[in-house]
Amino acid sequence: MIEIAPDVFHLPLVPRNGINAYVIGDVIVDAGLASSAKKIVKAVEGRDVRALAITHAHVDHVGGGRRLVDALELPVWAPAGDADDVRTGEPAVKPGPLKPVMAFAGGFDGLEVARELREGDEVAAGFVVVELPGHSPGQVGFWRASDRVLLAGDVFTNMHLLTTVVGLHLPPALVTIDPARNLESARKAAALEPEVVGFGHGPVLRGAAPKLAAFVAAS
Repeated sequence: MIEIAPDVFHLPLVPRNGINAYVIGDVIVDAGLASSAKKIVKAVEGRDVRALAITHAHVDHVGGGRRLVDALELPVWAPAGDADDVRTGEPAVKPGPLKPVMAFAGGFDGLEVARELREGDEVAAGFVVVELPGHSPGQVGFWRASDRVLLAGDVFTNMHLLTTVVGLHLPPALVTIDPARNLESARKAAALEPEVVGFGHGPVLRGAAPKLAAFVAAS
């Protein structure tokens, strides 16, 4: 794990920061794919962790959840708008001809949700919930105003998901329930003027505020 701010750790789960998890205080943020659980368990060995918090109910963020919570005996905290999807393991899928394929490929083991997260809820280490819907119906991020650190989920990515070239992007429309609403959430996130941003996909961004502002202005 890499400390990116006090009591905030970045855990790349696949090469080139293709999928990321984080630890804030004593809470793990996101669980990657099913194959990611072993790496997360090893990374937090010796740490006192008390919960798994999910940013949104997509397989690359919840897929490792079952193995992770079983290994560490953790409760799951999920966005209120995605909580039912986390429970069923069947995330909301954008309507269209590819919906059956996306639904099948995006499924994961459902998890009991002990806590539903809403705007302003306290999480850990000074972070609160910020609602950033659009990519999924209830996606959230985690924000700490004292040093302006944002864990943004997939409201942005900091890499091209096909080429892996680093750079800011909106998530692909194919896997985004409501792209227009996601853009509104991206503008909301940029308006926080974060200094450090951790993404679900791509490397951590420092000096982030002007870069995000320029990006959303051009989007």
